[in-house]
Amino acid sequence: MSSPQAPEDGQGGGDPPRDLRSVLVTSVLNLEPLDEDLFRGRNYWIPKSKRLFGGQIMGQALVAAAKSVSEDVQVHSLHCYFVRAGDPKVPVLYQVERTRTGASFSVRSVKAVQHGRPIFICQASFQQAQPSPIQHQFSMPTVPPPEVLLDFDTLLDQYLRDPNLQKKYRVGLNRIAAQDVPIEIKLVNPPTPSQMQNMEPKQMFWVRARGYIGEGDIKMHCCVAAYISDYAFLSTALLPLSALTTGCCMSARVPGLVAPGGWSVGSCGVGMGSWLYPVPRRA
Repeated sequence: MSSPQAPEDGQGGGDPPRDLRSVLVTSVLNLEPLDEDLFRGRNYWIPKSKRLFGGQIMGQALVAAAKSVSEDVQVHSLHCYFVRAGDPKVPVLYQVERTRTGASFSVRSVKAVQHGRPIFICQASFQQAQPSPIQHQFSMPTVPPPEVLLDFDTLLDQYLRDPNLQKKYRVGLNRIAAQDVPIEIKLVNPPTPSQMQNMEPKQMFWVRARGYIGEGDIKMHCCVAAYISDYAFLSTALLPLSALTTGCCMSARVPGLVAPGGWSVGSCGVGMGSWLYPVPRRA
């Protein structure tokens, strides 16, 4: 996995200047090697729960696994288990076990450790790209392009300007507005303040990393997707204001597909998990 080089000025295709690399690449997903197959990760965004963000641990674990395989294989699958709450006051150690290295298929086991105890374990598989006439991916949903949707900060500002917004929502939205999250989100069908109760537990949104993460390193794109995949689960589950649980299933392993401007479509729903749909680049 290589560090991305930012493009020259004027190559952004109408997007904001992209001369700053994404904090996800330069900090969150930039692990410190301590020994062979042993890495240390830093903590960046801390949710209001005061525990480590699960997406950070997933993304960092996948980075650690990816550093132990050859350049010619790409992420095939990722199976994760969160076994303890993460402590944001100390870094996380990632121990990689090279379970199997085959001619075209490799498996890595990763254990994330704090205070001498595992907080997270996962298995990641990697495979050489092989052409196949069989496809098993969900179709891209029909949604408006991100250019016509409100960015998250503007949407929050609209909510907070509503004089009829209930106090409990105003407090929560102010907390969200104060957070420094390294991803950009545009909701496809944002609810109005009057619709914030008893909603169906489903959300669709455009999402991308803040800053430039490079175009050629597909492994890094998958690590960023792993980080993003855990972002909207709890908020989606709480939409009906009832005790619901979520599962996790992410599809983000289509080499060569990059969303226009770096955007991907995210779909999150209780009982069906989360999917990211990479979108073919516009000509």
